[in-house]
Amino acid sequence: MKLKNVLIVVKDIERSRDFYHDVFGLDLLLDNDGNMILTEGLVLQDEKIWKKFLDREIIPENNCSELYF
Repeated sequence: MKLKNVLIVVKDIERSRDFYHDVFGLDLLLDNDGNMILTEGLVLQDEKIWKKFLDREIIPENNCSELYF
């Protein structure tokens, strides 16, 4: 099994993209309206999409990330 992506749910996707670009040099590969794939396998997802998907409240630092294999 090989790790492909790490998904992080964020409140401000544009600000988060800028942070990961400025601090780690990650570039945008795909922008799909609330889902962004960056280089090195990092995926950012807008909190609104995650909340709709889960159909429940988001608990920061608990249920707002996924690993993809």
